[in-house]
Amino acid sequence: MKAILAVVGIVLLAVVAWVFVKYRAIQQAATGPAKEIVSESLEKTGDTWHAKFVSKFDAPLDKVFDAFQHPERIAEFAPENVMKAEVKEDKGNTRVVEVIGTLDILPPGFKVQDLVTEYTVYPDEHRITSQLADINSEYKFEPTADGKTLLTFTQTSKQKQQALVEALQKGAIRETYITQVRAANRALGLAPMPEKRAAG
Repeated sequence: MKAILAVVGIVLLAVVAWVFVKYRAIQQAATGPAKEIVSESLEKTGDTWHAKFVSKFDAPLDKVFDAFQHPERIAEFAPENVMKAEVKEDKGNTRVVEVIGTLDILPPGFKVQDLVTEYTVYPDEHRITSQLADINSEYKFEPTADGKTLLTFTQTSKQKQQALVEALQKGAIRETYITQVRAANRALGLAPMPEKRAAG
């Protein structure tokens, strides 16, 4: 009997340790430093998340703005996270794009996301808006005195899945934004492309 209790105790301790390690990894992904982000704010009011991220690009405004005007190319520049990106509708300054990607921070069953988003470009304002169901985003680009570009990204989104803990939701919002910035840096030649995965 003592041996069985000892085994159960060891298994329970291992499970608790695993849960703690996973929780710490999620917390780090949701709040840890990221070279793609200069400053950030991510808060929840009621059932709505309010996100604000600021990033700086070592490239002139027009080039950075152009890189973000082609969301359908994200699969080319972030193949580790995006499996498919395709224009579904193109009407002047507005484009509807379907993106199938993965968010590693999410648990199985939630990892693969199929998102159809409408992007509208405002060239004179150096601004882009996007809408996906209850998620509204804005990308505002500004030149800096040293010839670089500052991007201010704001987003409001309604919480949809009560099953996901707040740290996972924060991490998913943050990881989605970082993936876009990383892809833009690669499109601009400011960051290396990932190594191609071996087939199979």
